Amino acid sequence: MIENAFFQTGNIEPWILLLGLLLPRLALFLAWMGLGAYPPNPLSDIVNFVLWLIFPRFLIAFYIYTDMGISNIWFWLYVVLGIAGLLGETGYAHRRIVRRTTVSRDGSTVTTVEEER
Repeated sequence: MIENAFFQTGNIEPWILLLGLLLPRLALFLAWMGLGAYPPNPLSDIVNFVLWLIFPRFLIAFYIYTDMGISNIWFWLYVVLGIAGLLGETGYAHRRIVRRTTVSRDGSTVTTVEEER
């Protein structure tokens, strides 16, 4: 009997799964370079490359799905982190800092910093 199928890693090495949570492109690149077993998948090389560039977490989630199915914590971690990465921190990206420098006739300068929301 399988003790806990929810935490199993299947044919994908555990270091790829752990490193892929933080740095998915690096984890896939290192696995592709031969430092680990590259996850088995039915995708062509060009599709693997394009997905590696655009959606690396979803690519690893697809590998997990083809290897172990969706009843696994790794699959759901990658799906949740992939969606969170797509949504991002929208408020942070739209914040602007405006600096205004005023120069008087005698050559002295005054810089004011304003944060716009």
